[in-house]
Amino acid sequence: MAAAAQPPVLAESAKVMSRPPPVEVERSNGGSIADTFERLLSSELEAGFASMQQPAGAAIARGGAGADLGEVRSLFAQLAANHVRSVRDFVIDLRWSDATVEWVSICSPALQSLRRAAEKLELGDLCRALDKFSEGLLAAQSDPGHAIGGERRAAILACYDELSRLMPQAFALDMDQTQRETVILQSLLLQVPDVKKVTLDKMYAAGLSTLEAMLLATPEDIAATTGVAELTAQRIVERFRAYRAHVKATAPDAARTRERQHIADLTSRLKREHDAYERSSQAWSREAAEQKKELRKVRAQTLLDIQVELARLGEVDRLNQIERLPFEAKLTELESFLEDARDKYMVQP
Repeated sequence: MAAAAQPPVLAESAKVMSRPPPVEVERSNGGSIADTFERLLSSELEAGFASMQQPAGAAIARGGAGADLGEVRSLFAQLAANHVRSVRDFVIDLRWSDATVEWVSICSPALQSLRRAAEKLELGDLCRALDKFSEGLLAAQSDPGHAIGGERRAAILACYDELSRLMPQAFALDMDQTQRETVILQSLLLQVPDVKKVTLDKMYAAGLSTLEAMLLATPEDIAATTGVAELTAQRIVERFRAYRAHVKATAPDAARTRERQHIADLTSRLKREHDAYERSSQAWSREAAEQKKELRKVRAQTLLDIQVELARLGEVDRLNQIERLPFEAKLTELESFLEDARDKYMVQP
C-alpha cells in the first residue's frame, strides 16, 4: 500500500525521522511556551539555521548534539501546536459566527512569532499563508462593526484552511471543534425545561446537531421538524439566543480572564447550592424532601453552565474527568482547574 502524502511543511522532516522526540516545555521560573518558541529563533541556533543551505543530510550543530533540519522542523511543529492555541480558539468562534474583532490583537503576537520562525526555517509556503491570514485579520479590525461576518469571515476561514493544510499539527481543529460543539449543544438543550434524551434524539435526527443550525432555527422550524411542543421549541430558541448574546458580550482577552472569572463565580455558586442540598438531605420532613428535589435541579443547571464555559475553552478532557466524579470531587476538580488555568492562560511575553 502506498504511503499517505505528507503535509507540505513537514514532508522533508518525515524522511529523516518518523516520530519527533517529545518536547518538554518548562513553565516554572518565568518560562513559557513563548520563551521556548523564541529560543528557536535565538542566537544559539543561528549557526544551525545558516547551514540549511547545505546538502540534504548535513548536520546542524545545536548544543553539541547532531540535529538536522528535519528535526528542527519537527520541533517547530510541536511548539507551534501549543503556541497558536488562541488562534484555534478564534477560528472555532469564527466558524460558529461568534468571533469579534478583539480576537485580532490576541492572535497577532502568536502569528508574528510563528512567522519569524517559519522564515528562519525557510518554509516559504507557510510564511505566505500566515501573511495572508494576518492581512485578513487586520482588514477585519478596520471594518465597522464589532463582529466579524459576511465576506470578511469567509475570506479569513479560507486562509485558515490553507494553514491547516500546510501544518495540520498546529492548525487542524475539526476534532477539537466537534468535541466542544457536542458538549455546548447538549448542555444548552438540557437546560431547557422538558428537554430529555428523547428530545435530543429528535433534534439530532432532524439535522439540528450544530450550533450554527440551532442559532438559525426558529421555533416553527423546531416544532415542525421534531414534533416537540411549540412552547418547548420557543424555550430552546430563547436559550440559544441568550447563549449567543452572552458570548458576544464577553470580549475575549489573551488570558481568557472573563471566561475564567465566570467559571470561578459559577463554581462558588455550585458549592453554595451543594451545601444547601446536603443540609436538606439531613432533614426528613416533606418540605425538606421538596427542597432537596429543587436544589438537585438548580445544582444540575449550574453544572451545565460550567460545562458550556469549559467546552468553549477547549477543556473537554477535563470535563470528561469531572463527569465521572462524585459531586464533592467535582468541586475539588473545578477548583484545581482554576488554579491550573492561572498558568495555562497567562499572557505570554
